[in-house]
This record gives sequence, structure tokens and C-alpha cells, in this order.
Amino acid sequence: MKKELIITKDGSHSLFVPELNENYHSVHGAIEEALHVFIKNGIHSHPKQNINILEIGFGTGLNTLLTLENKKEVTVNYTALEPYPVSEKIYSKLNFFTMRNLDGETFLKLHTSDWEKEIEISGGFTFFKSEKRLQNFTTKKKFDIIYFDAFSPETQAEMWTEEVFNKCFNLLNKDGFLVTYCAKGVVKRTLKSIGYEVETLDGPTGKREMTRANKKGS
Repeated sequence: MKKELIITKDGSHSLFVPELNENYHSVHGAIEEALHVFIKNGIHSHPKQNINILEIGFGTGLNTLLTLENKKEVTVNYTALEPYPVSEKIYSKLNFFTMRNLDGETFLKLHTSDWEKEIEISGGFTFFKSEKRLQNFTTKKKFDIIYFDAFSPETQAEMWTEEVFNKCFNLLNKDGFLVTYCAKGVVKRTLKSIGYEVETLDGPTGKREMTRANKKGS
């Protein structure tokens, strides 16, 4: 799929996919959206000090980079799935680390590290990425947080099904949760039908609501 570099309203990059007429991030601000959805309402909302995170949709690496930046004293074991990796030609131009005044080598390492191999990015942050789709992904690990960052239900309907969310439920630890920018009623109803306790939270700029789905059962 062809991907075009665009600038969002907070000055950070995103990618536009003409074939899908879809952006990787909010046009109102890629960094702003990620900080609100996945940092504030994700890692900063979990009480554990040793957290396993599964990201569904590694994409540009933005959510991973911001988690690394904002993990504080928490130890993070990060797993990312991305069946359609972004090319070096594109990820080498992304301005996320310059906007956050972060080390560019660390950001590039997220993209250039070997697939299917766990590595230590820095103290307290291990990283494993896989080109497998969630439907084909298997692991013995359980997760405390799932960053669900697939394309929208209109564009990627196969990622918003009962089957997918049931698999996510089974991948979560007790008291873990799935967090996503999406707040569509049909998605929340599907989550509830599986057994998640669904919270509707304030959304990032340009979006009224977002969703956090908690696993309260055993």
C-alpha cells in the first residue's frame, strides 16, 4: 500500500493511505492523540510496576516511542504486531523524536531491530515485534494492557469482530484492559457481549470519546 507523509495540527507527522482513504493518526495531532489515548488512559492508568503491553498496529512506532519516554519507573515488556511494516524511506523521515527531543537512534532501533526477537531497548524496556496478524499470533505471555490501534472499523472491519476481541480478552491478565481511540456503539456492544467492563472516556482533540475495556473476570 502506498503511504504519504502528512503533517497533523500539532506539527507531528502521520501517514495517509490513499488506497484506504485513511490516516494512521488523528489529523488534529498525532502525538497529542497518542499521548491522550495510550499514555494518559493506557500505561498511566495501570497500577502495576511491571507491565506487559501488546500493541496491535505498531505502524510508525509512535505509541512505542511515547511509552518508552513516559514509562517513569515502570518496567515495560512491549510486544508489537505489524503485518504491513513501514519502509525505511518513510520511517527515517518521521519527526516524532525531534518534536519530543528524544534520541533518534532509539527510535530507529524500534524499526530496524529484528522481527520475532526480544531485545532490550533501554533499562526497564524490552521490545519484541512480529509481522504476524493478531489472528495468527500465538504466545504464552499474558498482557496487562492492549493498545488497540488498528485502522477504523469502516476501513479494517475484520479487526473489530467478536472473534478478535475475544482473543484479546483471553490474552489479558485479570484486571488488564484494552484501550482504543474508537468509541462506536457497535464496538462497545461487542466488547460488552464478550465480558469486558466498558468505560467511555473523553477523547483527544477533535474526538468526543474513546474507549477503555477492562477485564474484571478471572
